Amino acid sequence: MPVMIGLRRGAVNTGTWEDTYGTKLFLTLERNGNALGMPSSERQKFIEKNALPYYDGTQEYCLWLGCMGAYDPAGRETVLSLVKVLKHLEISFGVLRKEKCSGDPARRLGNDLLFTTLAEENLQTLAEAKPRKILSICPHCIRTMSTDWKEAGANGPAIEFEHHSELIARHQARLPARLNLLRIRLRTASAKRSYITTRAIWGVTAALTMNRARSCARRANWWRRRGIESVLSVAARVVDRCFWVKKRRAGQCGAAKELVETGASTVAAACPFCASMFRDALKTVSATPPKLVDIAQLAARGLAD
Repeated sequence: MPVMIGLRRGAVNTGTWEDTYGTKLFLTLERNGNALGMPSSERQKFIEKNALPYYDGTQEYCLWLGCMGAYDPAGRETVLSLVKVLKHLEISFGVLRKEKCSGDPARRLGNDLLFTTLAEENLQTLAEAKPRKILSICPHCIRTMSTDWKEAGANGPAIEFEHHSELIARHQARLPARLNLLRIRLRTASAKRSYITTRAIWGVTAALTMNRARSCARRANWWRRRGIESVLSVAARVVDRCFWVKKRRAGQCGAAKELVETGASTVAAACPFCASMFRDALKTVSATPPKLVDIAQLAARGLAD
């Protein structure tokens, strides 16, 4: 990973980046502040339409929407399911009035200047909001904010960053138990947490060989969508083997096929990027693919509206 990121940084710094998808992503992040290229007003409309409260310092959690949670339809469904869970658990929360991409895709594609710019703007927003805890549906945002932001000057009051899978696992006893017949595939950053969450809340787990660290969709490559093109052909071959992309990674490399072969009627992910990649790939390996949801949507089933 350090070698690949270093090669990408070199390509960005020398102006020899040949992947047009990466270049377009950089421009989109610069202009719109989110990787999907949507105007910030769309985030505002989503918040107002669903009456999401703003964080004012009194709530327990600041709910970080992220690019996918704020703009992607599937990501929005996950956020609303998580909101339903939070209300059921009587956990107070609020969203930020303004928020930009955490900078993760820029960081992974080697554009440190853009990453630092986004991180600094977000850090200024958080300095004004003063949250004690940040909750997010995206493990990539969590990792970037809790670790990479330190290089961008995150030296203020300590903030506790938490992925929604951790919160759901901690409050599992207070969630409906009728889901124990579902066979699901859970992907989170921690293998131990994945196992505990799945077994404790939903019972039967479909075991896969492509699991834990090998199940990660590698977010930066999610944006690129095509085969990886690097400035060095040898690097391209190494990257292509290490970071599987889109349908090639999830379909031809067997993960999607393996999911179908488990016989599971429902596949659950804990990452919006994994979910997006599998959503495409499952259709390529089965005429009747299993239903793909986020763990928050499973947890919200059976809860009163």
